[in-house]
Amino acid sequence: MSGQDRHELRDGRVVVYLRDASPYYQMRLKIHGVTGYITRSTKCRSLSEALVVASETYDDLRYKAQHGLDVKPHTFESVWKRWYEAHRNVLSIHRIRYLEGTSERYFLPFFGSLKTDQITSEKVQSYWTWRINYWTSEEGVRKIETAQKSRTTAKRPYKQKLGNVAKVPAQKTLQMEQTALKQILRWANGLGMISRIPEIRAPKISAKKGISRRPAFELAEWQTLYRFLREWVKQPAKEGMKGRGPNSHHLWHRELFRSYVLFMGTTGLRPNEARQLRWRDAVPMNHSDGSEYLLLHISPNTKTGARECVALKGTILYLERIRKISLHTKPDDLIFCDKNGEAIENFGKTFKAVLKEANLLEDRYGNVRTIYSLRHTYATLRILKGGANIEDLAQNMGTSPTQIYQHYRHITVRQKANELSGKLHREMSTKGLYF
Repeated sequence: MSGQDRHELRDGRVVVYLRDASPYYQMRLKIHGVTGYITRSTKCRSLSEALVVASETYDDLRYKAQHGLDVKPHTFESVWKRWYEAHRNVLSIHRIRYLEGTSERYFLPFFGSLKTDQITSEKVQSYWTWRINYWTSEEGVRKIETAQKSRTTAKRPYKQKLGNVAKVPAQKTLQMEQTALKQILRWANGLGMISRIPEIRAPKISAKKGISRRPAFELAEWQTLYRFLREWVKQPAKEGMKGRGPNSHHLWHRELFRSYVLFMGTTGLRPNEARQLRWRDAVPMNHSDGSEYLLLHISPNTKTGARECVALKGTILYLERIRKISLHTKPDDLIFCDKNGEAIENFGKTFKAVLKEANLLEDRYGNVRTIYSLRHTYATLRILKGGANIEDLAQNMGTSPTQIYQHYRHITVRQKANELSGKLHREMSTKGLYF
């Protein structure tokens, strides 16, 4: 340790000294049972006052160490680890996975080594700037390139390729990260690990002009997709995959995937809601006229909690197709599972490949479609073709009428196309307003 005007107390366990270019005395403390030294500023210019502060701090930290209390200053990383251990068995597995991924990818690289008193409102504000520009920065571009060159292994068969990462995060994404940061730091503040909570407010990202649309399939595109899938399941897998030809597993997975796509398009479920469905959750019911429909019981461990969802006619057929090829059809077995009975986490890779082959990957605005687009397709077609009431549709989909209106209000224009075009045309023609 370098320093000027060095003084020792407690047999060298307390050292007070001056640093170059600083008028304040520093202290270095060695606490029994604590690895390494604890160094802090005494915030005193007077040597006598600095010695008193150092001695009192030593006694305080020694007491904490003897009683199993925190001694060293917390960093964001240590706070995160403590929070994770306290909540990993309380929150849903999907919420935990989201927080794990967000912390590993964004929070820890930016805040990880910072001491809690360094996490100020200004520092949080700089995080948003860093976060919004991350995937267009040199580091982000390099990470994407590295991920795309990497290969899957037996231990990591579903390694993330970062192929769908948004170059600029959506407003909803930033709001979710805002909520996560608040959740972690408020918990730490309640336990005294952080003295005050900084202001955590995600900035507003300028919205694109026009209507807020989510990539869905038009009716003709939806018809193209399910017709394509009908032929696709009959075709053998393409040759040239490391010398391997088609096998029964490929064909089995294709049939399961086809039924999954049709199921998602006729229920409007979120991917995580479908992932948790078990056979006992899918109950055939009868209308008063004797016709059959499917009632789905959504798990409480999902985004909006437990609810009932009525599927479109025909969905029962898709479930029966799955039942015929599944090896796990007991009431408590998962509907969308692999041959070992484990939940299939993501059909996204197959979906993207199929859409590319069917020339359906992007919508008319250049937005890339994902599994979630099946949910948006359900909403779009129910409003446009089914004349669904927005309040009833929102309840069935587990969302709010405001969200339905915000993202699908453009459909109502098409519903009134006849009135908006024909009626206006007749009025203007009658009054001789065309010239």
